[in-house]
Amino acid sequence: MAAEERDLNRDPITDEPGAHPVGTGIGATGGAVAGATVGAIGGPIGMAVGGVVGAVVGGLAGKAAAESVNPTAEEAYWRDNYSREPYYESGRAFDEYAPAYRLGVTGRTRYDSWDLAEPSLASEWESTRGGSSLSWPQAKNASRAAWNRVDTTLKTGGAAAAVGKAQSAGNMSGDTDDVVDALQDLVECCKDGEYGFRACAEQAKRSDLKSTFLQRADDCRSAAQELNEQIRSLGGSIEEHGSAMGALHRGWVAVKATLSTYDDKAVLEECERGEDNAKARYAKALKQPLPAAVKLVVERQMQGLQRNHDQVKMLRDQFRAAS
Repeated sequence: MAAEERDLNRDPITDEPGAHPVGTGIGATGGAVAGATVGAIGGPIGMAVGGVVGAVVGGLAGKAAAESVNPTAEEAYWRDNYSREPYYESGRAFDEYAPAYRLGVTGRTRYDSWDLAEPSLASEWESTRGGSSLSWPQAKNASRAAWNRVDTTLKTGGAAAAVGKAQSAGNMSGDTDDVVDALQDLVECCKDGEYGFRACAEQAKRSDLKSTFLQRADDCRSAAQELNEQIRSLGGSIEEHGSAMGALHRGWVAVKATLSTYDDKAVLEECERGEDNAKARYAKALKQPLPAAVKLVVERQMQGLQRNHDQVKMLRDQFRAAS
């Protein structure tokens, strides 16, 4: 069932099957800039609204222009051809390269230049590689190949011809205040997570767990900053909340006095409980109508959250099996 859902390739804006999120994301980025520029004539509020509308219109334009950039089709192409590529290492399965191809495809939705993007993609590789044993130097060429294939498609996709049709689609992004409220709740969620992971790092006995928790805390902080940038671009007030009591009340982590009595297994269970809460809040946000550019950010963070949750659960299961 999950595979069937992926194959449907649902539109991030309309939820219709057969959509192409790659094109939607690229169009949303350009559309948001153009919309904000036009809106600037009406002052800061006009600029914010223009950015939101532009993101949706641009997203639809990108979708129409890049109709052939279908992530499902891209993966199928590389599955059939990866072993003929010059960087292929004999004996390696497609699954070793698949995360690199996906990173190249999604990377092209966020950046225009490989040279500028490559350092960021390299840093993302550790959190997106999944079960691949490839180092970034080994994976980089596969990502670049996927990037180049998407780039070629986009440059020959006829974006200009699609803009008029997309502009007639109207504003499907929902109320701006509601979008800001949803993002502010996620920032609060991230700050709760940062506090919770740091509290767990202080209590963990094993050094590798301490490092894992501290890395997750840093990830939460970075996610909050990224969401605040989206809030600021929409004309909202950035969210600075998130505290020890807030984390407790929202189900993230037990108070330190209680946590200090826990062993590493119990600490991991607290982390998993907190991550479950965070997943529910992200899922709630994604049920709302969000501008395409905003939705791409939230979906990407949700995917990272799921990976973190799975890692915590795996570690917890290992501790349970050993006890």
